[in-house]
Amino acid sequence: MPFKNLTLLRAHWAALVLAVCSSVLMTWPLAANAGHAVLRAIYYWDAYTNAMIMGSRVDAALGIGPLSLYDDYYFAPLPHSIVFNENHFGLSLLFAPFYLLSKNPLLAYNLTILVSLGLAVLFMYLLVLHLTGSKYAGLIAGVAYAYSPFVFFEIGRIQLMAIQWIPAVFFFLHRAVEKQRARDVIAFWLCVLLQIGTCLYYTMFLIPLLAVAGGILLVRHRPSPRFYAWFGSVALVAGALALVMVYPYFSARGGFNLERSLQIVSANDGKFSFFTNVHPTNRTLTALHHGARGPHDEIAFPGFTATSLLAVALFVPLRALLRRGGWASLLRDAIPWSLLFVFALFLTLLTHSMLPGALVFGIGSYLLVRRRAPNPFAGSQGLYLAVLLTAIVMFLGLFPLEWRGTPVRGVYYYFHTYFPGFNGIRKVGRQAIMTTFIVCVLAGFGGAWLFSRLRTHKRQQRYAAVLLAALCYELRCFPHPIAEVWAAKGEPAVLNFVASLPEKDLIASVPQDMGQRRFVGDWGMALHNYLALYHKHRFVNGQSSFQPQVTELARRSVERLPDDGARRALISIGTQHVIVFGEDLPPARQHLRDQLAAKPQEYRLLFEHGPHSVFSLLKNNDPSLELQTTPSLPAEARLIAQSDLQATATLQPERAHFALDGLTDTYWTARRFQEPGHSFEVALSAPRRVIALEVVAPGREMDVPVSFRLTASRGGEDLGLVAAEPQLRFYRDQVFSPQTFVFRVILPAPVLADRLVLSVDKPVPGSYFSIHELRLYEAPSEGRSEP
Repeated sequence: MPFKNLTLLRAHWAALVLAVCSSVLMTWPLAANAGHAVLRAIYYWDAYTNAMIMGSRVDAALGIGPLSLYDDYYFAPLPHSIVFNENHFGLSLLFAPFYLLSKNPLLAYNLTILVSLGLAVLFMYLLVLHLTGSKYAGLIAGVAYAYSPFVFFEIGRIQLMAIQWIPAVFFFLHRAVEKQRARDVIAFWLCVLLQIGTCLYYTMFLIPLLAVAGGILLVRHRPSPRFYAWFGSVALVAGALALVMVYPYFSARGGFNLERSLQIVSANDGKFSFFTNVHPTNRTLTALHHGARGPHDEIAFPGFTATSLLAVALFVPLRALLRRGGWASLLRDAIPWSLLFVFALFLTLLTHSMLPGALVFGIGSYLLVRRRAPNPFAGSQGLYLAVLLTAIVMFLGLFPLEWRGTPVRGVYYYFHTYFPGFNGIRKVGRQAIMTTFIVCVLAGFGGAWLFSRLRTHKRQQRYAAVLLAALCYELRCFPHPIAEVWAAKGEPAVLNFVASLPEKDLIASVPQDMGQRRFVGDWGMALHNYLALYHKHRFVNGQSSFQPQVTELARRSVERLPDDGARRALISIGTQHVIVFGEDLPPARQHLRDQLAAKPQEYRLLFEHGPHSVFSLLKNNDPSLELQTTPSLPAEARLIAQSDLQATATLQPERAHFALDGLTDTYWTARRFQEPGHSFEVALSAPRRVIALEVVAPGREMDVPVSFRLTASRGGEDLGLVAAEPQLRFYRDQVFSPQTFVFRVILPAPVLADRLVLSVDKPVPGSYFSIHELRLYEAPSEGRSEP
């Protein structure tokens, strides 16, 4: 036994060395440039954001910077800003030692990538070794999984390429159920927590697969009550820790719309055609390059090596059945399974839903197995075949097909509709990593059979070496293009100065995405995210795939400085300083530094070094710059039926009726930026004592005219101005709870009128004038009380 353990330990060390070396090779030349460059993949600028998120987690844990447990440096002034991206609690544990020791966040980020890839190889090796007993099959499966086409398609986003916890979860699930040891139960739940802290997408995708695998394992091994006690106890602790990580995501839904509609999600369903695609960064499988230009999640090909070994794994049991009973016996055994499949398919088409078909197929499979029918789902290989079928069904998404012109609802539809968290997922096709994972596990069974046919250890070694070399060549994306990162080799003095400012001061930066060389496009905007790790301040104008309205307001305002409306908007949301990177300003803004300096009553120059400068925005004790509270409706206010209203507008008058149709998914918009005088007019069927006006614009909260003029008339008589706000004044709910925000104007006194005109006074920077729904309220007639 000691000799066996020593041999196994040596094999594990060899696997670890291979895992490390393969991560360096397959991402080359990243390792040689890890301190100052990133892999130039699709969305490679997400590396800047993800480095900042992980740095934020570490800084928050150590009390560095103005961060709570749930804050990132960007999306100021919003609290709990992790809700707009992944939380990265788990990945930050890998990132932290590199970050703290090197003081170079980019180096720490790249080393975290290399470690994650190496761990993916290692955990897949351990899983396949546990299932098959073959070390070499484990190594082949590990490399095929860790460097699969989908991983390299997403390698610019660490949360989507850090796939190491998926095989780790399954590995410890097997050990926990089969060996029923407390340490394996703890390891299983620890890996689940690490997955939650790495990628919530993949965590949600794992749930149905773990349910199938776990259910089968429990039925087969029938663990003791002591196991269930241990498993449940650790699950409660893990659940509490998971709740700490995900609580902000659910609490924020009251203030922000973080859900994805069926229409948006179904547009991102997986398709069978994705299984033939690789990304153009693959230098070998050029015939399979995905033809569409741009970032599309349509890559799901698991590789020829993995697919071939999967075919071997499926062929071997068929070959054994043929040898035992011949074709006649095989066909006879296949009849009940074929009938079950046909009946499940018929039920699916009849009900236009895969759920009844899936339930019938599951129950029927159980009954067939109980009757001792030949079982394609027997053993560990059969278990993963069942999980693969589940993964493919989930991958196909909400509406996998149509029948007689009507979409058929997929199993995923019910997860999206009824399972908390799934309705926040947009890219259903990202379940390609789950199908790839299971294909590679099954490929491990095929590899184990092939290696078992080689009688000597040396022949197995040679065969494994050849297969690994061929696999690396098939999946190679090296030498991979890289992108140099500004400030990684030495931050400019301006960032050190900003670091010395009071830690709670909020920062804006210019240029954002319209610079000449450095701050260009999305990668230029995201560079500001990365720079926050140097100045350690929250900032208002970062880059992300999801941008709340206040961040969009900040972005538009920064682009319009030194405009007074832009200054007021930035100050209203708490911005105190602006960094000007003068050498990168576009030609039209080359004189921004001088323009700001020419207004000392509004901007104060704090720092200047070469082309870089820092200005403070001065409030000048102006109370109108504070966020205001939405006024409450008067107790006696009564809603005027929208059927009694008619609308027109100076712009897009043919669409004005959408603001009165009672539907929040239709709206009127001027389709151009606000300008003084843009107006929206409402006519009443008869004069009413109007007391209040409301506008709702979900998703366009900054499109309401917060600086306005409201005029009224009656029977052609001009009643003049009845309410006004001459300055841009923003609302607290507009910033911190836009989903519940209502723009409400309360008149000083009821006005008997049959026509009202709402006009823009001072425009909101970079915002349209839009109305989803407009509502008017009236006060009871004088001398008459409410019934």
